[in-house]
Amino acid sequence: MFIKLPIYQLIPDLKRQLEQHHQAILEAAPGAGKTTVVPIELMGEAWCKDRKIIMLEPRRLAAKTAAKRLADTLQEPLGKRIGYRIRHEGKESKETQVLVVTEGVLTRMLHDDPSLEEVALVIFDEFHERNLHSDLAFALCLQARDLYRDENPLKLLVMSATLDTDLLEERLGCATLTSQGRSFPVATHYSNKSLQAFQVIDEVIRLTCQAYREEPGSILVFLPGQKEIRQAANLLQQQLGHEAHLNILPLYGELSLKEQEAVILPATAPARKIVLATAIAQTSLTIEGIRVVVDGGLSREARFDANTATTRLHTRRATQAETTQRMGRAGRTEDGVCYRWWSEGQQHQLAPQAQPQIEISDLSTLVMDLAKWGVQERLELDWITPPLNSHWQQALDILTSLNALKTQQPLQLSAIGEQMSNLGIAPRLARILIEGKQRNNTKIASNICAILSEGDPFSQHHSDLTDRLRWLEGHHNVQSKRPKQSYLKAQQQWQKRSLQLTDQVETSANNTNSIEPLLISAFADRMGQRITQDHEKVRYKLANGRMASLNSQDPCAQSEWLIALDIGGHHGQNEDRIFLAYPIKLNSLINDFPELVSVKQHLAWSKKDARLLSESQRWVGRLCIDKKRNTVPSEEDISQAVCQYIRQEGLSVLPWNDMSKQLRARLQFAYQNDMNNSWPNCSDETLLAQLEQWLAPYLGKVTNQQMMNKLPLADILLNQLDWSQQQTLNQKVPARIEVPSGSTHAIDYCAQPPTLSVKLQEMFGCTTSPVFLNQRIRIELLSPGKRPLAVTQDLAFFWREAYPEVRKEIRGRYPKHPWPEDPMKAQATAKTNRALRSS
Repeated sequence: MFIKLPIYQLIPDLKRQLEQHHQAILEAAPGAGKTTVVPIELMGEAWCKDRKIIMLEPRRLAAKTAAKRLADTLQEPLGKRIGYRIRHEGKESKETQVLVVTEGVLTRMLHDDPSLEEVALVIFDEFHERNLHSDLAFALCLQARDLYRDENPLKLLVMSATLDTDLLEERLGCATLTSQGRSFPVATHYSNKSLQAFQVIDEVIRLTCQAYREEPGSILVFLPGQKEIRQAANLLQQQLGHEAHLNILPLYGELSLKEQEAVILPATAPARKIVLATAIAQTSLTIEGIRVVVDGGLSREARFDANTATTRLHTRRATQAETTQRMGRAGRTEDGVCYRWWSEGQQHQLAPQAQPQIEISDLSTLVMDLAKWGVQERLELDWITPPLNSHWQQALDILTSLNALKTQQPLQLSAIGEQMSNLGIAPRLARILIEGKQRNNTKIASNICAILSEGDPFSQHHSDLTDRLRWLEGHHNVQSKRPKQSYLKAQQQWQKRSLQLTDQVETSANNTNSIEPLLISAFADRMGQRITQDHEKVRYKLANGRMASLNSQDPCAQSEWLIALDIGGHHGQNEDRIFLAYPIKLNSLINDFPELVSVKQHLAWSKKDARLLSESQRWVGRLCIDKKRNTVPSEEDISQAVCQYIRQEGLSVLPWNDMSKQLRARLQFAYQNDMNNSWPNCSDETLLAQLEQWLAPYLGKVTNQQMMNKLPLADILLNQLDWSQQQTLNQKVPARIEVPSGSTHAIDYCAQPPTLSVKLQEMFGCTTSPVFLNQRIRIELLSPGKRPLAVTQDLAFFWREAYPEVRKEIRGRYPKHPWPEDPMKAQATAKTNRALRSS
């Protein structure tokens, strides 16, 4: 059977490439046989000598099943020439030539022996997934080869069905070896649906039932997450539950390894199975008997938010690479069929590849691994995709809060950080274990780590961690989602890890069974303060600035303060949900971890109180835990605080009146039109930018709104000018002018252009508009009742063309006022006809 696999055609070229150049890129379609054939074909090469081949797989189940297939090919039991090593489990011996591992295992191997002296070749299988550990291991292998393997270079092989070959070829400097063939063809059926037109889950159920009726064999259905798997399982049970020989099985990462292994076993005829799976079944995992794939077309990934140091779920369309991998699951052992709800045209519009995890993940574990390796800065290694600076900095901040770093620049681990890195586990869990050791409380620390690492054992239950710990100790009888034995096994593993903590960790004389210090040491940024409550939810603000909520009936919701140990949400939501929590007392935090509390002197204007508030505040992260009033601050501090308030709210908070508004407009008119003098710029932007220069000297005693309202803004603006400038302003940009009637009137400089409003009769005989700084002033001609009759900048035109019509229409309304036929010969006046006759 294996001799027919398409990958055999490339084996000679692959051997030649590795012999001559020490690195290779292999792209082979699903079912071509790369995982099963390549390691065995290469382990007999001369350059292997007595060294091993390490093959990386992205998941524990994939690693174990790949090793089993390789051993079966050699007709040997696992642990001889083929071995594997995964978390909590492994089989290998001195005879082992090919060791299949998960990426985290290789990282630990590199730390233990940076030269990898016992390794001839590292195979990165399913590299298209771009897992965080695979990117890290790849970068470390490149540097290890440069530093330690001059005589016997470490060989590297990257394999997948779908790769960004251009990027890899640039990094490795070699061409891609490509196998186009597949062992069995897969027919693809498109439904030509639009994602916006229906609920995807309904269409997936329809296609699954159609596939069950039309095609023999078992069916693999791809869905984005556990929620959709449960929903689909219920719907399929309703529609196909009467089928006597059908099993509907879930497959996702949180199932135990034993449960996952049971799912991949073949169904014995006449039985058939429908496997509802997440991306765990997408690559390098053969589920026996599958010949039909129904692709839900969606993928869910955890994306790290560097602003709040939390990870949220994001559902997106699957990429071309992912859909190709999924389709390939149907052609592993015989001709297959793939159903897609979208059109073939939409298939070509999908993104080619998923975004690498290094761009979307929490990097705290990666940064700690790099610090242990000796890396000093982010771009020191030859990354395929460099880590984002924002995520890198957030990782540094998280590790600093865990006391894992001595310094961030250069990157240097503290004594606690060294212990954490030696444990080879997630930084937060390592910190809990170390704190438990310091407080002579390793058992509770191990229990906590078992619950947090294995996942919440309870479903549809409240969030309190205490019940999970009591259940683990045998004091609480609740039905769990997974066998209790798996948690007890994990607890034993954590206990063993605690034994690795040597005397370098200072042990406290404080022997306590308190849980709070253990949790605070690792999750201080997840401490939450209750903010609001209604009949459905209680909302907490976390120390990282994020909002999170609990059901109002949850016992933890009665606590003013808690630690959110497990939180989750979806992309685009501004609030997370708390799944696992522990109530805390504020005094415990302050007494046990005083370094987490920072004191800030707060001086700011309160809009609510309409005054300046001066407080001494204590903060944990972005949570203000208490505050108290301070004595009267200095005039300089007051000025700065009021300036900050004005910048925040805008100039409208100042007490502008007509006088100050007109003066400001006159100054701005002069600034824009008089290039021969240096006038201040009175635009909003400039006044706000220069508050300290023109306004701050008058703010030293302004501590409330009443005092703010007394600011003489006109005088303050005028004080920017010396006496000579003030005289020039009055001459060139006068506030008032005399009109032909002999009266003086104000000019409105706030209008654009500046406008003179005057009774029409007061302008008789005048044919020109006033001109200031070469700008003609607009004239608004008013009726005797001071209503606008006309607006003009050309009086001669108005008298000649418009006045006759105005006179005809208006003089009947105001017969007591003069309306001469020839306004150019009439006397300009503000008086009535009678007053004119009597004068």
